[in-house]
Amino acid sequence: MVAAGLALFAGTVAQAATVLNRGNGGEPSTLDPHRTDGRIESNILRDLFEGLVVYGPDGRILPGVAESWQVSEDGKLYSFQLRADARWSNGDAVTAEDFVYSLRRALTPKDGIQPSSNMRVIKGAAAVIDGTKPADTLGVAAPNPRTVTIALEAATPYFLDLIAADNSALPVHRGTVESQRERWTDPGKMVSNGAYVLEEWRARQQIGLGRNANFHGRSGISIDKVNFFPIDDAAEEVDRFKAGTLHLTYEVPQDRVKWISLTEPKVFWNRPFLATYYYAFNLTVEPFKSNRDLRRALSLAVNRENIVDKVTRAGETPAYGLVPPIVPNYRRQTADFIAEPMDNRLREARRLFSAAGFSPMQPLAVEILYNQSENNRVIADAVISMWQDAFGKGIQVKPVSVERTDYLKRRARRDFQIVRAAWIGDYADPTVFLNLMLSTALPPRNDPGYRSRKYDDLLAKAAASEDAAQRSSLLGQAEKAMIDDDPVIPIYHFSTKSLVSQQIKGWVYNVRDVHPSRFLSIAEKAAS
Repeated sequence: MVAAGLALFAGTVAQAATVLNRGNGGEPSTLDPHRTDGRIESNILRDLFEGLVVYGPDGRILPGVAESWQVSEDGKLYSFQLRADARWSNGDAVTAEDFVYSLRRALTPKDGIQPSSNMRVIKGAAAVIDGTKPADTLGVAAPNPRTVTIALEAATPYFLDLIAADNSALPVHRGTVESQRERWTDPGKMVSNGAYVLEEWRARQQIGLGRNANFHGRSGISIDKVNFFPIDDAAEEVDRFKAGTLHLTYEVPQDRVKWISLTEPKVFWNRPFLATYYYAFNLTVEPFKSNRDLRRALSLAVNRENIVDKVTRAGETPAYGLVPPIVPNYRRQTADFIAEPMDNRLREARRLFSAAGFSPMQPLAVEILYNQSENNRVIADAVISMWQDAFGKGIQVKPVSVERTDYLKRRARRDFQIVRAAWIGDYADPTVFLNLMLSTALPPRNDPGYRSRKYDDLLAKAAASEDAAQRSSLLGQAEKAMIDDDPVIPIYHFSTKSLVSQQIKGWVYNVRDVHPSRFLSIAEKAAS
């Protein structure tokens, strides 16, 4: 009887576990935070790891592993004091040396993976990232086990936002990384310091997380288990949401946005979002390498207003530059044809297309590469239709849809002519988007292979400037110079379009659309 009672009690406890099921848009390429900055991966990594500081539900900076910090009078030195109860999931203390090791590892190029350009603000980081100096020259130190100091090249007012957002600033457990090597991110091997631990990873099926019993903030966490489902079909996500097997979707299909907004307004999450959707030309090979007229012609022929009004239909903003208009303290930069009627744009596009040497007798044959997604497909179809209307038999376009992991590999080696890309801002500063096009940046940044000394010099001057107005002006000049070179076709600035169950509490708007599971809870039944 006692055994039976214990068994019944254990079953009751198991049934009481609170489980959050999240649609997550596709299969993660890796769970090594220093080897990815994709949104799909970052959604999971925010639950597994905790940095010095974190974003709260509303996007404001909160203490993470660091319980406090000080900034020097000149803004160039940050000192972080670590909390005494910070622990890895295996019980080891999280120390200042863990952050020194991790930042050095994150900013050291390896296997062709480009470290985060945003981290160049750290003293010595540019040389480490470029491979010209060793990692131990990086301006990060551990004067004692509970103090991390980070020296900067210049005062950087957004530095806390940067380290809250960038995966490069997340710590990893050195002993595990070095003993397990490429297997350290496997379930059962990974040691993490966030609110959750990795319990399972079934490829293309499910990534399952459980509570981290050693997390310092465990008493304030409501959700026991988090399941991420790598569903790249937005329609399937919606069907699962309606069936009650998902609490959240990654997105909704473009062709159902208007219907869902009208019929499901209480669960449709639709807000401005710090992100830009664009196509990138491969500038390392012809026909786009030395043919700006051709690039400009194709850009002119894309009716962005038509795309956001008739294709995406979720409140997106037509894009004529990389930096979204919601970035504060920055004057929006745009292509010089933004005010031109579409008829005028098409007339100029056809002139430039002909000047570039293409015609029905000598057509341009080109491929657009994108990762499998209904939303990516309908946008590609719309762009192709626009190009065909503009240039008739002078252009032949083949859409190439591949699985996300293959897409990322092809992007990394620039195996494309035109590639679909998007960038989500880590924080609300223009450099998050402008650093993408630095000559030193590699895919998934700088997909085109853009090279411009003028652009690089303007960004360098902006980085060195301590005058906010001057810095903003220099950044604007850099973006305008890049826009005029046409390495990319900006298409739109995002709005979120996902479904969030009314059972979910703590889901608060922020411009990055970031919602760590630790700040969420699940009501027993949906609110009326």
